[in-house]
Amino acid sequence: KNLVRKKKESARWVPHTPTHVHGELSINSLMGGVVSSRSNRNHDEGTACTLDEKNVVDTGCPPDEKQNEIVVCDVRCSGFVDPCHSRVNYYDACGKLKTTDAILEKMAERSSLTPDSAKLILAMVGLPARGKSFISHKLEAFLNWSGQRTKIFNAGQKRRHVQEKGEHTRQHSEASFFDPSDEDARAAREHIAMETLEEMLEWFELGGAIGIYDATNSTRARREAVLARAASASERTGERVSVVFIESICDDRAVLEANLLIKVRASPDFAGLSESMALADLKQRIDNYERVYETVADEEGAYIKLFNLSSKVAANQVFGRMSTRVLPYLTALHIRERPVYLAALLPGESQASLDTTFAQKLATWVRKRNACARLRLLSSTQPAALTAAHKVAGDDGCSMTHQSGLNPLDRGKTHAEVDAPLAATPFSERFPGGESFADLVRRLEPCVLEIEASMEPVLVLAHGSPCRALRAYFLGIDVTKCMGPASSPAARALADEAHKVVELYPTVSGGWAETIIDLED
Repeated sequence: KNLVRKKKESARWVPHTPTHVHGELSINSLMGGVVSSRSNRNHDEGTACTLDEKNVVDTGCPPDEKQNEIVVCDVRCSGFVDPCHSRVNYYDACGKLKTTDAILEKMAERSSLTPDSAKLILAMVGLPARGKSFISHKLEAFLNWSGQRTKIFNAGQKRRHVQEKGEHTRQHSEASFFDPSDEDARAAREHIAMETLEEMLEWFELGGAIGIYDATNSTRARREAVLARAASASERTGERVSVVFIESICDDRAVLEANLLIKVRASPDFAGLSESMALADLKQRIDNYERVYETVADEEGAYIKLFNLSSKVAANQVFGRMSTRVLPYLTALHIRERPVYLAALLPGESQASLDTTFAQKLATWVRKRNACARLRLLSSTQPAALTAAHKVAGDDGCSMTHQSGLNPLDRGKTHAEVDAPLAATPFSERFPGGESFADLVRRLEPCVLEIEASMEPVLVLAHGSPCRALRAYFLGIDVTKCMGPASSPAARALADEAHKVVELYPTVSGGWAETIIDLED
């Protein structure tokens, strides 16, 4: 019930903070408190208000000094209270949130986006030299490593293939080919883009799961065509095909200039041209695209926008695996060069054992390279790894993180020394009483994100199975193939007591190259 008190009478306690009751209020906002009031001559509407049990009623009385009444209501079942307007009650009598039709409609949209679709198109968007292919290659490696069959479909490669076949007399790599006012060239580009998309949709029917559509997709009309063809494929096959646009935006001059140099030096489009001529042609191509470029808007559906491959990311309608895997991965990406080192401890079930000679050699190598102050060290939580990590870090201020995700693969009842059965074990099949390779990869994903996000060199110190699984990610190798008998120098360095370290270094395309460091040297 509403209580009306004179100003000088004792105030009552209220269970929640009232807002904007007539007069000045002071209240303990956390626990409820004593409310005090004095009249307000300058009410916005110029009239005083009182509350009845259900509604706020305007009395029509002008405020005067005699009107010193305060009205306090029990707000346990009310929302924002303004005594000069109708009280908004967000809850029903049982304290449950009232759900309007608008909320139900919004929740239906959210519900439709949350489940993972059978097929997924990650359609790149952006001007030339914005890192679209770099992002595409990184995503392809990560998603394939995670066990999802993924493939890049690049419209630029399709265009160059058409040119090599001589199907068109026009030079498809010159800036003039990308002139939006040239109707013939525009039609040719659209034809190539749609052919590339159709190849992806056909690949879906052969078992593909995620297709990365690497093209500029720089106009709304092009993106609507992508959405329309995806919807048509869904109807035709009965499997839902979803589209998420990934737009790479670069407005940082230094980053853009570096990207331009990388593109003209690596792209086949500029083979045979001097660097100055190639840059001039590329800049003219970009100017042509900028004349018609349209950034992705909210009403176009799900998207992720990356700004300067740096710390700013925007997302819209991104749920399910996109929010748990792809989005965190994209936020970790950057273009700073730094090495990653993999050092595997002794193999075997006795994880408490430590090869002290290896740990000491590793610590000496780190100090000789003067890398400890800049080094980020990731180790498993196994006793041997913890001891080795502290020995390597010493007192030099090396940054250390211990992750249980780097612990060895649990093979259950399978004998740890037997490698032969591992190569034949399917990715998702669990060892009796133990884990599968998919389980290992899943718990290694946070480690991969931390490595990718690091701006400094990273040393991973763990046992053989997690190190070999990480190497599979960096080099784009099937995880199951990395777990069998070692067949390469790097695999042997992570599988035996060779006292060697595998160094991985990023390449221009988004991949990694490896070298072997012999600690004996």
